[in-house]
Amino acid sequence: MRFVPLLATAILVPALLLASPSQAEEASADAIAFRLPPAPRSGLFGTEEVYSSDNAAFTKWNGMLARYRAQLAETESCDGCAATEWRELLARMTGLPFSAKLEAVNTAINRHPYVTSMRNWGETNHWETPLEFLRKGGQCQDYAIAKYLALRAAGVPADRLRLVVLRDMRLEIDHAVTVAYGEGEAWVLDNQSAVLAPAESLLHYQPYYSISEQGWWLHRGPHARYAATDAHAPLN
Repeated sequence: MRFVPLLATAILVPALLLASPSQAEEASADAIAFRLPPAPRSGLFGTEEVYSSDNAAFTKWNGMLARYRAQLAETESCDGCAATEWRELLARMTGLPFSAKLEAVNTAINRHPYVTSMRNWGETNHWETPLEFLRKGGQCQDYAIAKYLALRAAGVPADRLRLVVLRDMRLEIDHAVTVAYGEGEAWVLDNQSAVLAPAESLLHYQPYYSISEQGWWLHRGPHARYAATDAHAPLN
């Protein structure tokens, strides 16, 4: 499978590097309904994490979420389109336990073809909504986005999910995966693998940053793809 770089340039993040990690919040209504045990809080892939609740700089992520909401509203009565496949996937996940939800969404999304952003959109780093991905295929971040938002729609709380942008040191490519916290592990859903894996077992992954609807995390330390002397974070 062929991949293209996610990270063509960098954005400056001066103030956010000084942000302190967020304090634990009370369980939300959806977390209570989903009945998950507390999520582990160690840094992903053995890194240190610097948290910020301000996602304003992540224009591709924010733009994708806005298009996704608009597309869902426009296709509520659509039959035989990507929205139908999306609804059918969510219906299959209804009532499944946590691990089965992860396996179902990883399998369903990974069936779709890998297609470069340049081929689909004429640009190197378009972030697709799930409906765009189901229609056209996509590249690694598009698989990760579709899995993230499918799990959100299936009842997994935002504080148990992240999209992670990282460096695959084995293949020497930039890459993106979904991470879901549950059952005492941070599980990686990856379009390069049909099998779910604990993040701590993937020693060849060095994260740049991770993001959810609630905020983002800069990854630092020897296992991160971030140099403490560099005041830049990758472009989203």
